[in-house]
Amino acid sequence: MDIIKKSLLLLYSSIIISSLTSCGYQFQGSGSILPEDIKTVAIPVVKNRSTETGLGPELTEKLRSRFERYGVVKVVDDVASADAVLDTQIVDVYTQVRDVTGATDIALEQDLIMLVSSELKRRSGQVLWRNDRLAIRETFAGSKDVVVTTSSSFRQSGIDGSTLGSLGNREVSRGQQRLALSDMMDEASRLIYEDSVAADF
Repeated sequence: MDIIKKSLLLLYSSIIISSLTSCGYQFQGSGSILPEDIKTVAIPVVKNRSTETGLGPELTEKLRSRFERYGVVKVVDDVASADAVLDTQIVDVYTQVRDVTGATDIALEQDLIMLVSSELKRRSGQVLWRNDRLAIRETFAGSKDVVVTTSSSFRQSGIDGSTLGSLGNREVSRGQQRLALSDMMDEASRLIYEDSVAADF
């Protein structure tokens, strides 16, 4: 009896999986929209045209990690041996005030916007994918009065809740902005990978 139940369970499982894939569903990272001959990709250091320092190498590492995670294409160091090259640049990073106090005009929350341009092309120069208007937005606290100390972002900051009061608004704002930038680069690498490589879901 147990053998019959196991057989039926396996049969039902295979039917469900095949029906999901036939309806267009795929597991994340399992597919590719790239031509079949594109097996390797080089990811040169991201160019940073913004005034924020250190973003180029950080986004480069996040992109390489994202591409290597699923193994759809192999990341290689040498552009000359790659089937395709992913060129990316951070065009700009700027803030917009989202909310201010009525009495002192102190920015309580600010929106941080990062503009990214990215292009995947064959070594011959043929463009396989391009997005030169990728915009990532994140809101961060501009004042210690609105920092949510229970949030995961604050816990990652390394600041103890008890010492928050001793910091000035500028120090808090800068720390929150830096965490927002890190999250934004994670998001940029995800979007670039999914749009340029991963099959449509």
